[in-house]
Amino acid sequence: MTALQWSVRERASALEKAEREGVDLLIIGGGITGAGILRDAASRGLSALVVERGDFASGTSGRSTKLIHGGLRYIAQGQLGMTRESCQERDLLFRLNPHLVRPIPFVWPVYENSKTPLWQVRAALFAYWGLASFRSSARYQMLGPERVADFSKDLRRDGLRGAGFFHDCQVDDARLVLETLASARRLGGEAVNHAEVFEFLRGDEGRIVGVRVRDKENGESRAIRAEVVVNAAGPAVERVRGLDRPVARPELRPAKGVHLVIPRCRVHCESAIVLEARDGRHLSLIPWDEVALIGTTDSFTDQIDEPLVSIEEVHYMLSTANDAFPHLALTTNDIRSAFAGVRPLVADADDESPSNSVSREHKIYDDPSGLISVTGGKLTTYRTMAEGVVKQALDRLPEERRAAAGPSLTGNLPLREDEFEVAELEADLQARYGLAAHRVAHLVRTHGLDAEELLREAEPELLRPIGESRYTYAEIPWCLRTECAVTLCDLLEHRMRLALFAIGQGLPELEEITRTAAAAAGWDSDRAREEASS
Repeated sequence: MTALQWSVRERASALEKAEREGVDLLIIGGGITGAGILRDAASRGLSALVVERGDFASGTSGRSTKLIHGGLRYIAQGQLGMTRESCQERDLLFRLNPHLVRPIPFVWPVYENSKTPLWQVRAALFAYWGLASFRSSARYQMLGPERVADFSKDLRRDGLRGAGFFHDCQVDDARLVLETLASARRLGGEAVNHAEVFEFLRGDEGRIVGVRVRDKENGESRAIRAEVVVNAAGPAVERVRGLDRPVARPELRPAKGVHLVIPRCRVHCESAIVLEARDGRHLSLIPWDEVALIGTTDSFTDQIDEPLVSIEEVHYMLSTANDAFPHLALTTNDIRSAFAGVRPLVADADDESPSNSVSREHKIYDDPSGLISVTGGKLTTYRTMAEGVVKQALDRLPEERRAAAGPSLTGNLPLREDEFEVAELEADLQARYGLAAHRVAHLVRTHGLDAEELLREAEPELLRPIGESRYTYAEIPWCLRTECAVTLCDLLEHRMRLALFAIGQGLPELEEITRTAAAAAGWDSDRAREEASS
């Protein structure tokens, strides 16, 4: 399968075509929800366009715990339907996209003084298994104290009563967004980043019939007509609704989740490990290649654009981790990076904490102007959420367009339709290009069969690694040509994740990275300097 071109040139063409021809469905927001809606609409044969004010997955969808999970903790909150749906979607995502979504074991240790006793853990895991229809993917075990050490020799042993053992899945969240958008484009949809909606177009009786979009690349504005406009702007959903009319009573309660990234060599972990904080809340330590993530906090916030990580939040997570792994003595010097995401939760004004009371179910708003807005939900269930939004949008289409639309295909369609044996492809690429095994594994897991094309087209000098990371310079021109990376930040934060996971966050290699990107993108010296300093 030859990769579909998706550069700044295709991006500009998509805007021009949308302005000239209009679309059935225009989606505001290029996170996982907007990407899922675009793919569902395109799979039905509708003309659809996503516009995103920043980069794709630059908000919540790129700053999650990177889990595709069934929602074990929702059982205690009585959200059994949410857990059942999440388990179904988790298993579907893994079955259809095994190179992208991978299983990860979890260990939930229980101590003499734990607020959740061992019998409750056993009961929760049995219910979890039942809500997953007793599929093997949700099977669990109860481990004795001696078995727990197999998964982490650093975990505190004093007072350990045992542990629950189960599986969920993990995914590069930004990569899931990009693959969903790429799949939507192969089905006929289009997506444009760095394009901000600043006004709605009005028809008869004030009905919304399109949007005005400002292209941040050149400052030009375009009027794009649409039969239906969907607001999937995540934490900014009420801000977008405010372009239509003032929101009478805010219903969105944005909740901030902070994560720390530490080198994996600092802690022995053969699985993800549930950590109980002193206040009874649960965090996790999650292995991710050469690093481990500690997270997440859960607190209401007004910082929806650039949520800050406070030193109090850092110390809270470090102290929780040090309680669980008492011999590590983790300090701020161990932190490779820290990031925060904001979940667009639907909550009542009386809710005191998003950890315990706020549903992760989504909600669709249908405003009198015709604007459809969606908020809430979670990464795991984005596909079913998108399907519901498009079904509602279909009712707004002219009769001939509605009649021409087919059923949604996303329940049986992989994000990538390439078939290959992972071990064979990795061995072949390693032998042909001389890359380290972990770098080849990264390329195959990230790009699938396209990894071969990426390496074949790369200049030999670009096959070297970027610092000590698993990324190579060959990925830079590829992301610019096939993944609509417009800026250097797009590359470092959302295509290659150097800013999150690499030693020094890519800064020691920034000059060489910029030079490689400038040569591939055709930037002049002024643009290159501007990108490097942004």
